[in-house]
Parts: sequence; structure tokens; C-alpha cells
Amino acid sequence: MEEEKKEHDLRTNQLINGSRRVLEAEDEELRILSPKVMTRGRRRIKYCGIAIAVVLLQIVVLGVLCLTLFRFKDPNIKLDSTTVENLNVGSVSTPSTINMSLSQEILIKNQNWGGFKYDESAVVISYGGVTVGQGTISKGSIKLRKSKMVSVVVEVKVQVGNDISSGVLGLKSYTKISGTFTDDHAPNVVKRAF
Repeated sequence: MEEEKKEHDLRTNQLINGSRRVLEAEDEELRILSPKVMTRGRRRIKYCGIAIAVVLLQIVVLGVLCLTLFRFKDPNIKLDSTTVENLNVGSVSTPSTINMSLSQEILIKNQNWGGFKYDESAVVISYGGVTVGQGTISKGSIKLRKSKMVSVVVEVKVQVGNDISSGVLGLKSYTKISGTFTDDHAPNVVKRAF
């Protein structure tokens, strides 16, 4: 009888423990489906979505800045003034020779958000498609969004025909400045040869 009682107690304990396990499994399923757990998952998804949106917004803003504000522009070169010095007119007969020194003031305007370092460059004076004088601009640099005035002296020797009878001598001036744009805040990171 005692054995039967022990066996009965053992079976009862097994049933109770088994039902506890079943109840614990059901509780766990209920916890998984509870609103608190669901909101945690939604909250995580919401925060991940916000983080991705912020990163995408930063990429778009940087892209727009790179395409507009940080785009390299060519420097503006403007002939500000020309002064004629040492004017010598040769023989009055045709063709006559004119010798003169031209002193030119050239304005170089850097429109970029970085410095502009330019190399030694040339100023060419032509008459009727023929080069009649040449001067040099020494190398230098211009800070961001600034302008610089450069002085050049060019010796010109022109053979003129009957064109001078009108009193006007049509000279053309051409200047090409080569250089490199650099970002002053991060040297050697952003460079573009011009």
C-alpha cells in the first residue's frame, strides 16, 4: 500500500510539474504577444528608420553642397587699365614702325571657397593676328573669395600700314593663367589643376 501511495504521489507530482511546464509555456507565449513587447520592437524599428533617414538626409545635403557651393569655378581675369609709356613712332612712310611699352593692370578674382595658386603666365599682345609683344606674370596665390591686382609691362613693336591713318591702333591682349585650386582648411585633400 505504501508503494501504491508513493507511486500515486509520484504520478501526481509528474502531472503537477507537467502542467506547470505547460502553464509556463503558455505564459511565455502570452508575454511574446503582449503589447509591451510589441511596442519595444516597433520602437526599435522606428529608431532604426529615423537613423537611416538622418543618414540619407546628410548624404543629400552634402551632395547638394558639392554640386553648388563647393564646385570649382574658373577665376575671372579682367584687364583693369592699360597705360602707354615710351611711345616711339618710326618713319612716316608706309609701313611705319611703332615701339611702345604697355603697362597693364590685370585683376584676377578667385570665386572659389579655396585658395588659388597660379604659375608664371604670359600676356600676349597681338595686332592683326600676329604677336607683337609678350610679358610675364610672376607666380603667386590668391586667398579664397578674394581678388588680386597684377602689374605687367609688355614691350610692343608694331609694323603698321595705312591702318594708322584713322588714328586708331587695334591691339588685342590675351592672358591665360594656369594654376591649382586648393582647400585651405584641408591642404592636399581637394586639388584641381586649371
